[in-house]
Amino acid sequence: MKKFAALVLALVLALSCCAALAESTYIHSFSAEELAGNTDMNGFVSALALTERNTLVLKDDGTYEYTKLMAYIDEAGEVMEVTNENGTMRFEIRYVYTGSVTQDGDQVTLNVPDECVFSEDWGVLVAGGYMKNSEGKASEGARVTNYEGTDYDPMDNFGSQVYKFAGHDAPVNVTVNADGTFTYNAVASSDDD
Repeated sequence: MKKFAALVLALVLALSCCAALAESTYIHSFSAEELAGNTDMNGFVSALALTERNTLVLKDDGTYEYTKLMAYIDEAGEVMEVTNENGTMRFEIRYVYTGSVTQDGDQVTLNVPDECVFSEDWGVLVAGGYMKNSEGKASEGARVTNYEGTDYDPMDNFGSQVYKFAGHDAPVNVTVNADGTFTYNAVASSDDD
């Protein structure tokens, strides 16, 4: 009986250890048509027919990792190159936010982020002099300068669903689904009061 009790205790400890390492991942994708007219740098985003894949990882320690990736993206979620009459093109605009999360069932609140690590690779648009690449960490004072005369706080891309510098003073609220997707909850405007 003691051996059985020790085995059960060992199993419980092993399962609790593994549960602490568990993460839940959810995806929300935007097609090129959905992005058209809704992003910053809209002319380039629309002309290039880029798509966006937002990935939310909820961790058992009460934190999140929220990645916004705009590029040519394959079915596995990887950045790919596209070849057409203009040659081979590759773009990768990536913002990774981390912070604390509040969850009540399928309702999730991504609190204002503690950090943002970003990189903007505008591919052939840089060689043509239209755009500039930039990268860094918000906590180290890095700014987004994707063409001359622009200077954005990378945290400000957090507040919108798509690539847009709309602020980061409010949390982002989503609903997570059993199929591994998530949807953004509508935010009531001040006109709704």
